[in-house]
Amino acid sequence: MMTSIEASAEERARGILVASDKASLSSELAAKVIAVPKKMGESFNKGDLLVQLDCRLFNAQLEKVEAETKTARAKLDNVQQLNRLNSIGTLDVVIAEADLQKVQAERTMAQLNVERCDIKAPFAGSIEQLDVQPFEVVQQQQALLKIVGHERLEADIIVPAQWMTWLTLNKAISLQVEETQQRLQAVVSHIGPSVDPTSQTIQIRASIKNVPVRVLSGMSVVAEFQ
Repeated sequence: MMTSIEASAEERARGILVASDKASLSSELAAKVIAVPKKMGESFNKGDLLVQLDCRLFNAQLEKVEAETKTARAKLDNVQQLNRLNSIGTLDVVIAEADLQKVQAERTMAQLNVERCDIKAPFAGSIEQLDVQPFEVVQQQQALLKIVGHERLEADIIVPAQWMTWLTLNKAISLQVEETQQRLQAVVSHIGPSVDPTSQTIQIRASIKNVPVRVLSGMSVVAEFQ
């Protein structure tokens, strides 16, 4: 007969905290790095500048295309006026409209390149790894840095497969953080699609309702299922 202590032990499992927000940021342009405001380990807010690239060439390209856009729009206005006076053919109007659309598309691409010069934080967090320094020339798709968020954490937990008889989504879990001895409240948000045939275990993920200070991704937890 199973005792209450044995039952309590069976309803505990170990896990690890992982960040819900984590990203490896790369350069979308080939350019020189002129600023890296944050160092490894430093925190940042959403929208903060993380890496700034030399944008002089892309700004010049944008100015050139903006001038061409003004010229194309003026030409279109002129041919439309001539067309109303029956002094020009319809084909000339179509060509002028197409020319304007072409330079407008080029302006959009130039504007996107200018915006890509400033690599900003997609969420609040910290610098986990920094792979670039000021004055270096980076290439397209080159990795620049890795960032990790602190505002949203989840727990990856390994549990016995036989727990599937009672384990359900949204089931309440209490997490004891081993490094800080803080207790977190969470719920089951994901149940793995398969069972490990060797260990007869399954991985689940729990979302944490409120993340207190000093609790970081990578910390170990003991999960108690209520």
